[in-house]
Amino acid sequence: MLTGCATPAQHYANEAIKLGLTEATVTTPTFQHRLYLNALAQTPSLPARDLHVYLDGDGTPWEQERWPADDPTARNPMLLRLMAMDNSPAILLGRPCYHGLSHSLGCEGRLWTSKRYARDIVDSMAAALKSWLQTHPFNHLVLIGHSGGGTLATLMVEQIAEVQTVVTLAANLDVAAWCRFHDAEPLLDSLNPMTEKPLASHIKQFHLAGARDEVVPARIIESYAKRQPDAVYMRFLEFDHHCCWETIWQNSLHLF
Repeated sequence: MLTGCATPAQHYANEAIKLGLTEATVTTPTFQHRLYLNALAQTPSLPARDLHVYLDGDGTPWEQERWPADDPTARNPMLLRLMAMDNSPAILLGRPCYHGLSHSLGCEGRLWTSKRYARDIVDSMAAALKSWLQTHPFNHLVLIGHSGGGTLATLMVEQIAEVQTVVTLAANLDVAAWCRFHDAEPLLDSLNPMTEKPLASHIKQFHLAGARDEVVPARIIESYAKRQPDAVYMRFLEFDHHCCWETIWQNSLHLF
């Protein structure tokens, strides 16, 4: 009964505990960020070790599609389960105001609705990661983002010198096209990866899409991948927005 009454943030945190992950908090000049770390990411590391950085999706920005949610944290902690399969050092970097922080200083509903991909969100995500790296000397990073987390990964990548690879799953990589597809109001306060300059050519890119995805159609992901230097686009016929990424994840990690 207590589990049924838990908030999305509490449910997410409980799932992290079950998976053996540790919680931490990083504060930037603008926001707080919750982090979840596997055991390998917590121990002092030697230079040149790889770190996988997971970025989760938009969660539930709206209540009944009418007003900003009180807690936008993802109801489905799929990305935590993917991270738990990862045998590399890995962290999940939370977005501002998610994971129980929606009432913390600086937070208000626009930050997970119209401004969900805004410059101040992107900058704070990058600052939080750089702050954490100061005490954890990893120098080869792989950013892994699902849905809106993939959006943020592509927007913040060039602020982090250590990033070598970007991997997106079912990611909203053309915000304007996505809004049109859903007949939704444009996110005028947000950045759009599709209209940003292509990522630097040295950054490896893998963009994965589900052919049955009705949240982010595969064609949106494919159109973004086509304008990136040497990006790899992978389309999975039986997959949708959440199914069935867990079935392939452990065997896919060696690609990145």
